[in-house]
Amino acid sequence: MASIRQGFAWMTMSQGSLFVLQFVVSILIARLLGPYEMGIFAIALSIVGLLSIIRSFGLGSYFIRAVEVTEPLRRTLFTINGILAVAVSLAILVLSLLGGALLKEPGVEDLLRVMAILPLVGIFDFIPATSIERRGDFRLVAIINILRYSLANAATLAFASAGHGYMSLAYGQLIMAVVAAVLNNLFARDTIVFSPSLRDWRDVVRFGTQMLAISAINGLQGRMADLVLAKFLGLAAFGIYSRATSLTGVLWENIQIIVLRVLFVDFAEQKRQGISLRHSYLRLTQVLTGFLWPVFVGIGVVSGPLVLALFGEKWLDAIMPLGILSLSAALFVPIMVAYDIFVISNETARQTRLEMLRAPASLALFTLGCLVSLEAAAATKVVEAVIMYLVYRPHLERMTDTRWADYVPIYGRSLLLVVAAVLPAAVVMQFYGWSPLAPLPVVLAGVAAGGLAWAALLWALRHPLFEEGARLLSKLRRPGAEGAAPQA
Repeated sequence: MASIRQGFAWMTMSQGSLFVLQFVVSILIARLLGPYEMGIFAIALSIVGLLSIIRSFGLGSYFIRAVEVTEPLRRTLFTINGILAVAVSLAILVLSLLGGALLKEPGVEDLLRVMAILPLVGIFDFIPATSIERRGDFRLVAIINILRYSLANAATLAFASAGHGYMSLAYGQLIMAVVAAVLNNLFARDTIVFSPSLRDWRDVVRFGTQMLAISAINGLQGRMADLVLAKFLGLAAFGIYSRATSLTGVLWENIQIIVLRVLFVDFAEQKRQGISLRHSYLRLTQVLTGFLWPVFVGIGVVSGPLVLALFGEKWLDAIMPLGILSLSAALFVPIMVAYDIFVISNETARQTRLEMLRAPASLALFTLGCLVSLEAAAATKVVEAVIMYLVYRPHLERMTDTRWADYVPIYGRSLLLVVAAVLPAAVVMQFYGWSPLAPLPVVLAGVAAGGLAWAALLWALRHPLFEEGARLLSKLRRPGAEGAAPQA
């Protein structure tokens, strides 16, 4: 537990810092670039993401899960990763021409040519970066993340201020990849591999094929949804939608990084030792819903003043999509770690079958929403969240040795925390007719009052969040009280 808490502490510090940094930078970028320019970058990023599905081979998970990492295995993983990276890079170059022609936007073509370099940089970053994570050195992971994101964001702002427009975002991505590769190779130079080999390719490819099938289905559905929205509603609407998703998405991604990167190793070890995931999973569910439900619902409640204060009047059309997407994000929280539970439990084949049914239905539903309006498209994400929960819940219960009765009190307490946290802000917004022009100091006072009520209720319920917070504060007052934590 000491090692896990230490990992959480470092990743929380890292991702908390990065969340603030990305949040501030996203505001500045939104003021330097308009919805149209953001839409061009977002569609290019979607094309890159669509092609990057090819690299979703689970090589990192295989590396971390391996009982023993031998030199032949390391060389095999390096070689397979390199082959996939070159394939993706060439595909991006080809689609740069097709994407520019299809959307009649030369900017998309320019962006993709630069972003085709990213997979090639990743060839030399994969083994050192994964080696650092496998040995549980999350302190080093945190430091590298802070350095690469800080330099990349500073460069992005500099390029945008100099008038490079949407290209500044691509330059920032490239700088971040190069900095990460340099730092990982510097700090894990004993793991660097340059010699190709395919000695252990059979087992790696078998595992990778299963992971690719799952990622391809899910990723293809998401990227196709982006393209559908851009095609039917236009790049400006897609820029607005991507800005709305970024506010919840940044928080979602950072929480996933903190939780999954640390717990994946721990959950996998419990499975290998035949230990039930019941206790760990129920406690994790309490923590996630107790924290993220109030946050996401709160974002939806104050979405009007939030968008106006952060991005300005030209982004007011993002208010309603943001409110709807915040609700959908809250509904996704209970199945946040479903993907990893399936992988750890060796049930990837079953998950593939589930995704083959869910993904086409979700894409069809989203397409219908795009034919109506931007708000209708966002609303389909709420329906998708409900469908996914109903589909995945029985399987999660089986794999974690839990049942519905275990979750009823957890969800009940989390809903009480939601009411305590968002009621003051909701009263303020109701008083001002839910206008985005509601005075920001008054709105912030409502948010602060809700935060205090939430903290007080955590204490009253003796919630795991309160216990972990108290333990962390105690450790900060008495440095080294738990002793040096062993590496995971």
